[in-house]
Amino acid sequence: MSSRTLFASIVCGLIAIAVQPMTAAAATPNLTGSWQFTLTPSASPTPTAQIPGLATFTADGSVVETDGLAFVPGPSGTAAVRPATPGHGIWQLANTPTTLYVQYISLLLNADGSLYGRNITTMFLTENTRGNQFTGSYTTNQVLGNVTVVLSSGKVSGTLIPHVPLP
Repeated sequence: MSSRTLFASIVCGLIAIAVQPMTAAAATPNLTGSWQFTLTPSASPTPTAQIPGLATFTADGSVVETDGLAFVPGPSGTAAVRPATPGHGIWQLANTPTTLYVQYISLLLNADGSLYGRNITTMFLTENTRGNQFTGSYTTNQVLGNVTVVLSSGKVSGTLIPHVPLP
């Protein structure tokens, strides 16, 4: 092999290595921004009504959300309705390059403001190719002391709230 052929092979190889990570990074899903979403429960004991919500995902992997699940009656053996705080949690790439993992916690409060329990919602999401919609599944577990029950589970869908150009 001549030195020119060897040099050309090395250069082509280095270019291929350099381009590959940029291509993979461009395809990585990103939830950064504010979203409107809908939880659609699929099974009892929750009603089948859709539950609206709003979430803001930050670039550092945090999420703050609020949704109507705070007003859905709990499973038998739990309080019917407890005031709940907005949820705070995290988001990150899940176990596949196209799936996102989201988990947030809402606090359930007694009438005097003390802690009664927690709702922990976990979502697995997939974005569309434009990055402005997602679909997936969710489960909300209610944790009361040492007892954990599934409060709601089903499908979730969301739409990015766009930044509108100012006049």
